[in-house]
Amino acid sequence: MSRSSFDDPGPGTDYRRPQPFRASVDRRRLLQLGGAAAVALAGAGGLAGATRATASTRASISTGTIADLKHVVILMQENRSFDHYYGSLPGVRGFGDKQALRWQSGNTVFQQPDTSRTDLGHLLPWRMNSTTMNAMNAGDLDHSWSGDHSARNAGLWNNWIKAKGEQSMGYFTRADLPFNYALADAFTICDGYHQAIMGPTSPNRMYFFNGSSSGWASNPPDYTVEFSNVTTYPEQLTAAGVSWQVYTNHEVGDGSGANGWVGDYGDNPLWFYQQYQTSMKSTTAAGQQLAIRGGVAPWQANAGTALGPNHVNHVLARFIADCAAGAIPRVSWIVAPYLYSEHPSASPAYGAHYVRTVLEALMGNQALWESTALFITHDEHDGYFDHALPPAPEPSYTNEFIGALPIGMGTRVPMIVCSPWTRGGWVDSNTYDHTSMNRFLQTWTGAPLVNVSAWRNLVSGDLTAAFDFANPDFSVPTLPDTVPLITQSDAEKTLPTVKPPASGAQVAPVQEPGTRPHRRTLHMPHADVAVNRDTGVVTATMSNTGSLGVSLSVFPDQYQTASATPFTVVDGTNRTYTWNTSSTSAKYSFSIYGPDGFVRSFAGTVVTAGVTTGAIPQASATPVTSAASGDASLTISLGNAGQTSLVYTLTPNAYAGGVQTIPIAYNGSATVTWPVDADGYYDVIVTAKTTDGFIRRYAGRIQ
Repeated sequence: MSRSSFDDPGPGTDYRRPQPFRASVDRRRLLQLGGAAAVALAGAGGLAGATRATASTRASISTGTIADLKHVVILMQENRSFDHYYGSLPGVRGFGDKQALRWQSGNTVFQQPDTSRTDLGHLLPWRMNSTTMNAMNAGDLDHSWSGDHSARNAGLWNNWIKAKGEQSMGYFTRADLPFNYALADAFTICDGYHQAIMGPTSPNRMYFFNGSSSGWASNPPDYTVEFSNVTTYPEQLTAAGVSWQVYTNHEVGDGSGANGWVGDYGDNPLWFYQQYQTSMKSTTAAGQQLAIRGGVAPWQANAGTALGPNHVNHVLARFIADCAAGAIPRVSWIVAPYLYSEHPSASPAYGAHYVRTVLEALMGNQALWESTALFITHDEHDGYFDHALPPAPEPSYTNEFIGALPIGMGTRVPMIVCSPWTRGGWVDSNTYDHTSMNRFLQTWTGAPLVNVSAWRNLVSGDLTAAFDFANPDFSVPTLPDTVPLITQSDAEKTLPTVKPPASGAQVAPVQEPGTRPHRRTLHMPHADVAVNRDTGVVTATMSNTGSLGVSLSVFPDQYQTASATPFTVVDGTNRTYTWNTSSTSAKYSFSIYGPDGFVRSFAGTVVTAGVTTGAIPQASATPVTSAASGDASLTISLGNAGQTSLVYTLTPNAYAGGVQTIPIAYNGSATVTWPVDADGYYDVIVTAKTTDGFIRRYAGRIQ
């Protein structure tokens, strides 16, 4: 993979010059090694040489499996969507997505309807430029249950401006978020990771810690007891003999002024469960253990520690000390104070500094870093736009609806996995949500899940596909210094407030050029149609041969009222969608959208059985993987049931392949082997030179 596409920081100021992240870590490690060892290392090329030697030694004694993982650290930040942060990152499903939803108007999901726009009638994603406006400190948006469902608009995903406002389409670039982008380039980013519930922070954090919000769709008052008979997943870990700890600061702090730098901002959902507060009030040391592990503790006075870049060491003091001593448990959750949480208007720059401090604590202990994975995600999107359709359940699934509204999944949010087994700028495009974190812990520890719904277990992965345990890379990456970032962020408070471009000044967002390697796919969906000329019914059959179920949605492209119909498709159980052309003048036109760039589009006119005049196109496709070589391709079969010859045109919409023109005589046929790219992706549009509007589009991934 070429790294050249990651080197250009793009337009912006020059204060964000990369600084060697390894320096601070190496100094700490050299101090740990002691004088004689340090001298020996210096003669052998310094710590870089030592790291390589250690990596070689570890590789020879490791199992090459998940058993090599000894510690999991989990940091959930606040309120940012995937496109808002990473839509312009190269190689992910971002602003350059050619498989994005297209509506009946012909516009794509990126062209959100906006009645205030006199130029286009829609608003495109626009850059919140941190050099010209106070973008780092911009305020928050509607991210309520009702607001999210309004933006969803029954699955059409076309009501963002009305529901959230024009700021919802704002996004950052590498020039604004150099640390975040460098982190993604160094490790593995998941571009199919969704918030669990279409709602605000607390319900999503309940899903993250516990696999369910137990019916909550809004934020309860902070620190109140809401559940008296729900067993949390941390308790399941305890029952399985797995050590764990929630790390947070216990000084009084919940948002404003000096208090914003301490406390937990109400972001530790374990407060909502009766057993933790009961434990906190226990009079015995044994009785207090659950609360101590859960970070549920009596509030202390704000210590008044001087603010500034080093203040983060104060709120993370215990985690830093435990890392230095190699004393962190198997599972750690970290909960940040408000001003480090990235919740608008808490600056992403301060969040980057907080994340960097966590990483330095882990990397400062070489043995710890070489056995640890750090998961960094966000609880929900804050109202910021993301273009990818989330999976949706059918009404037949239990525990996935509140009233008539689906609970989730919700908008995509960032997830980056930092570890020796996720180094190298990879992207994992499998479907995940916040319950995936619990599922990963279950896979790793064996502690069973008790709260995750059947539907989530079908369509949401366990995050293990993000790892390559057989090929660890123990090196420490170079990442930008974050102290200049927070200095600049503070200075930006004097800039004008964020504002979208004026009518007539909109510019389509641009994704950085370049690719990045993809982790293996767990999805293998396919769909094709059969046209019954006797009845006029067109039937799409949806199948899946992957190990993970998929959520597909069918959208009429013409002739019927716009709608989104969800289907959950698992291996061995096909689903069907029918279109009766008797009410649409024999015409049909619909598309099917799914995860990881899966699209099928079918359009045409049904020719009555018995009629053979003219050209009658017939086409189908089959994903193929060679048993001998493992090579993948798409086999496209073309036919003609009419008496007039016809000409097919096969056009690549993305990825591999070239334009092909193929004539087919009466009752003739042809087979085309369509190529896929290095990661198994394909996107081809098949048209026929006829007047019936015939289209077949096949896009997806085979490997």
